[in-house]
Amino acid sequence: MRRNPIRRSAVILFFALAASAEPAVPEDLLAVLTLKGKPCGSIASFEKKGESDYAVTCSDGHHYRVYIGPGNRVVIEDK
Repeated sequence: MRRNPIRRSAVILFFALAASAEPAVPEDLLAVLTLKGKPCGSIASFEKKGESDYAVTCSDGHHYRVYIGPGNRVVIEDK
């Protein structure tokens, strides 16, 4: 079975995000959204809801919840 390299990259990046210092979080969230093909522009604000769980507001008005779901996969929900 072949693995999806984009999904794998997004998961690795998101785990790095969870372990990173606060100043890098917006850039990491934007990278995850971009890898998953979600429009954003730039990160206007974000709020940490839990471990590996973020509410994100983009400069273009999009709102997302970004978190690690079942199977250690990055999940992005439109809000």
